[in-house]
Order: sequence, then C-alpha cells, then structure tokens
Amino acid sequence: MARDASPYPSSFFLGSADAPEELKVDDTLTFHRINDEKFLKMMAGCKAFATTAGFESVCEALYMGKPCMLIPAHVEQECNAMDAEREMAGVVSEDFDIDKLKAFARDYEEDVEFRIWENHAESRIVAAIENAYDTYYYRKENQAYEEENDSIVAASSLVVPARRVWQG
Repeated sequence: MARDASPYPSSFFLGSADAPEELKVDDTLTFHRINDEKFLKMMAGCKAFATTAGFESVCEALYMGKPCMLIPAHVEQECNAMDAEREMAGVVSEDFDIDKLKAFARDYEEDVEFRIWENHAESRIVAAIENAYDTYYYRKENQAYEEENDSIVAASSLVVPARRVWQG
C-alpha cells in the first residue's frame, strides 16, 4: 500500500516483544519496540501525541503539556479519552487524522494547574496519610481513656443530676 509522504516525522511504539528495536521506514516514519525511557524522552520532545488512550500515556502527555489525539480501541480507553477530551487535553477520533491533530494542537493551551497540582501530590498524599494516622490514634487513645475511666464517667453522670435535685 502506498502512503503519502508527510512532512511531519512520526514515531510509533509497538508493544510486541519480537518487534525490532527500531525500524526506520523513511525520514518521516519510524517504528520502535516499547521502551519506557525512550518513549518518555520522545514524548517530551514531540509537538503532539496520538494514542489509543491508555491511562498512563494520557497522564504523561497531560503532565508534559502535549496535545493528544485519542483513538480508543477498548471501553477503558474510551473512558480515558472522554475524560481527556472533557479536560481539553485531547481530541477524540475514530482513526488517525493528522489534520485533526494539527488543528487541535494549534489551539491547544497547556493546563499548567495540573502540573502544579501534580508537583504537590506527594506532600498532599503524605499529609493525608499522616492525618488519617493521627485521627486513628487520637480516637484509639480517647477510647482507651474512656474504657479506663468508664466507672468514673458513669458515676459522675449519675451524681450530677442527683445534686441538681438536692439543690433545688
């Protein structure tokens, strides 16, 4: 099948373990075997990103501020694509349409608030865990104190109303 030459270099990552490390078809089309580090380095340098809308790749693109074309193939990917489109991080398509991706990329505005939020995620998660820990142990300490002093609490609750009767 003949393909029209594109002035835009495109790289595709193949998930097959027996795929060649790299297969360069021409100056504009290269296939790569899946390699996490290479994938992220190439994503960091790309102008736009087309994906089947897997969760991790959509999140990585969003973090890096890359406009996405989302071409879901499974239900989970359709959900990811819908979320990304709703957040204006990508455009959903039924097939690879470079013109649609270029048009979206031209008007795309990176969501810097997401990166700011993500950069503070670790401290927020640690704070939430510490808060849960403190709350749990505070309750445990109070419960132990109440159990230790149960007879005093019960006795004082009986005595106080009796005093009121005597006083008045």
